[in-house]
Amino acid sequence: MTSLAVRLMEIDATQLEEFIELWVERRSAQYDRIERIGAANDKGRDVIGFLTSARHEGPWHLFQCKRKTRGSKLGKSEALCELGKVFFHHCQGAYNTLPEKYVFVAPRGIVGSLLDLINNPSTLAAALIDGWDEHCSTQITRRMTVTLTREIKAAVASFDFSRVEHLTAPMIVKDPAAGPALSKLLGLMPEEAPSGAAPDLIQPEEARYADQLRIVYGEASGIAFVSADDVLAHADHGEHFRDQRTRFFEAASFKRFHRDNTAPGVLVTFENDVYHGVIDVHRDRHETLLRRVDAVMRHASILPASLIGRTVRIPVKQGICHHLANEGRLKWAP
Repeated sequence: MTSLAVRLMEIDATQLEEFIELWVERRSAQYDRIERIGAANDKGRDVIGFLTSARHEGPWHLFQCKRKTRGSKLGKSEALCELGKVFFHHCQGAYNTLPEKYVFVAPRGIVGSLLDLINNPSTLAAALIDGWDEHCSTQITRRMTVTLTREIKAAVASFDFSRVEHLTAPMIVKDPAAGPALSKLLGLMPEEAPSGAAPDLIQPEEARYADQLRIVYGEASGIAFVSADDVLAHADHGEHFRDQRTRFFEAASFKRFHRDNTAPGVLVTFENDVYHGVIDVHRDRHETLLRRVDAVMRHASILPASLIGRTVRIPVKQGICHHLANEGRLKWAP
């Protein structure tokens, strides 16, 4: 079993719900909206993926999280009770439609008798109806005994139980989105961010810093460049500008990766570290604006700034300076 699966088994109940919310967001673009309810009055719902804006009046998926203690698995009685809650609250009007998919998330696994029922969907309805008094009537809510009404029984009988699935930790971590979600939740060291490459044409996302550099190169050469594309075509400054664009897109790729794969605030802290690491060099007197850019780039390259204990590559740190210029915190030109 992978270390990632072991970590998933060890997180507490609240963290499990948070993980599933993050994981579902990252693994599928099919959802219009994802909500984590998971509380005392969750009406049998921990994490919901709504497939349309109709929400509970349209199709939706339900992820029911069951964090068990070491050596234990999700049992048949508890699972049938959770299914019973869905039918009860549906008949009470809490949600107009029943879920198109119901997933038991049980990192430590499920018992054999429950696995047999899930893998033989046609047997689940009978198990729920026949075992209602034993597993559901006094367990669904503390406020009342829930009898198996004709309405509930009809809803159970007409439901397609092939919609019921289960996921264990070893099954979940096979999904590429699981590692990033768990890393973000627990603050684990993610993999190295992918490199970035600058497109041939100037992109809208880089327009502000690129236009500032247009002025910088114009001052250095005495040429009034009309556009950033004109700078790229210049014999002396074109290569220098291409290096800056490469750095910008290296940083852009780095930022996208860590927004998805690290805890909130980590990236902001790193950007602030770079800012405070170079701003005094930026404020020094320089012969030309281009000399200032070069001085900041050299200093950024030797900054000890890191992210979650991992040394950050030089072009990323340099590229962050261009992002700061793009945002207006650090300007290359007046």
